[in-house]
Parts: sequence; C-alpha cells; structure tokens
Amino acid sequence: MKQVKETLTGFLLGIGVYALLVEVIGIFFSENLLSYTLGLLAGTVISVFLIFHMAKTLDKALDMPQEQAAKYVRKQSFIRLFIMLLAMIAGLAVEWLNFITIVLGLLGLKLGALIAPVFLKRLYPESFSTK
Repeated sequence: MKQVKETLTGFLLGIGVYALLVEVIGIFFSENLLSYTLGLLAGTVISVFLIFHMAKTLDKALDMPQEQAAKYVRKQSFIRLFIMLLAMIAGLAVEWLNFITIVLGLLGLKLGALIAPVFLKRLYPESFSTK
C-alpha cells in the first residue's frame, strides 16, 4: 500500500505541474481567461478522480480470480472513458467551459504519468524501482 501512495503522489504532482504549465501558457494566449481556467480546472479535477478510480480498480482486481478481474477492469475502463466523454460533451454544451482546455486537462492523466517518474525518483530515491 505504501508504494501505491507513493505512486499516486507522483501522478498527482505530475498532473499538477502539467496543469500549472498549461495555465501559465494560457494566460498569455487566451482570449477568455475565465473559460480557459474553468475548463482546465474541470479537466484536471476529472483526471485526479480518474487516477484514484484506477488505483481503486487495480486494488480490487488483485483480490479477484483472473477471469473475473479481467472483466472487472474492462468494465471500469469503459466507465472512465464514459466519464471523459461526458466531460468533453459538457465542454461543448456549457458556454463558460472551454472544450479545448477540458481536453488538455484530461490529457494531464497521460502526461502526469510521463512526468511522475521524475518526481518519484526525487521524492523516494530508496524505493524508486523504475529504470
């Protein structure tokens, strides 16, 4: 469980740094800063929720038989995809949310995973195992 918490910390830091970078860039290029920021915030919050959902899903799946775990993980993956789709639809439907920054916030999920090892290596050098 300690490794899961460490990994989640790295992911959250990665998502946060990515979102901050996107926000700073948006300050210079956005015509409607409120819409830009709210869209990015919505996408980032959903990304954080999805990271916790993934961790919970994997934790439960490890306690199941292989076949049942595969079905469970597949179902939970579709739920996450559906949540992302709903967020994007909300970005198109709600005027004060910027669709593009919602998508950028959701991409934080992926880019946070790429950035996480940098933080994990520095935060937990004794237990960091990824080469």
